[in-house]
Amino acid sequence: MKITEIGKRGVVFTFDDLSNEDYESPTNIYVIIGEKHIFICDTFLGPESMKGVKEHLKKYSDKTIIIFNSHYDWDHHWGNCAFPNARIYAHHLTREKIIEEGEKGLETYKKFQRGKITITPPNTVFFNAMSFVDEQVDIFHSPGHTADSSSCFDLESKILFVGDNVEDPIPYIRSDLDGVAEYIETLELYTILDFDKLIPGHGPIADKTLLEQNLEYLKHFPELGEPVNLEKYSFAYYHIHLHNLSTLANERLKKEDYKGAIKYYQQVVDLGMKYELIKPENIERVKGKIKEIKKEIT
Repeated sequence: MKITEIGKRGVVFTFDDLSNEDYESPTNIYVIIGEKHIFICDTFLGPESMKGVKEHLKKYSDKTIIIFNSHYDWDHHWGNCAFPNARIYAHHLTREKIIEEGEKGLETYKKFQRGKITITPPNTVFFNAMSFVDEQVDIFHSPGHTADSSSCFDLESKILFVGDNVEDPIPYIRSDLDGVAEYIETLELYTILDFDKLIPGHGPIADKTLLEQNLEYLKHFPELGEPVNLEKYSFAYYHIHLHNLSTLANERLKKEDYKGAIKYYQQVVDLGMKYELIKPENIERVKGKIKEIKKEIT
């Protein structure tokens, strides 16, 4: 765990538990040391993950802890149970999704558990936004990476915590194009906020440059804004783009738009083969999906 002090009163705790040989995925917990409260943005993989955070915060035992969950994904709320007496704030959809999918996620991703985990949904919800006026902290609904995604704005330090809505180098898309349009609206909202630093759920501490790169990508999606250039953009950039195309194809398939599904799967095949962006076995897997769909519609 890496600890970085930021702004007037912030601390970023960064973990590498989700990184591997192929892909770096540093995960950030942002903590705001307020006058009367400590705000902990997301709680990562369980009580063991939170031990170092709690140890660091011991000197502030006179302050009340408030947890904020940015969205329902398992790697953002498993540590809630480490704070049994805390108020846990989140969008109402986040609470619903954690209740609905929490145990399933615990089983699916059990190898990542850090300590004994009890799924602990938020106990205080909001619909649009909440302001802790005396502490100069706002939390607000910001749909993008997921429909329930929310953000936390530390107005005093001018630091914006965005969960997984902004990622390095580009975001993961988990919706159809209607969801992408809503995602763009959220990132455009971010651009008008007066912040100096942006803390993503995963990746290095950033600023508006990364936000603009994410926004530019989404505005062109499902196309690329410019021809493939592996010298300018990393392998990860294009790998994530292919993942996003596959997601879009899957969403089209759910809606029985078979032509659309084939179109986007074929883009994965074409780009993947031309620039050797994905393994041959994965390309064959996508080709197999295309064949299955074509059989379905003939």
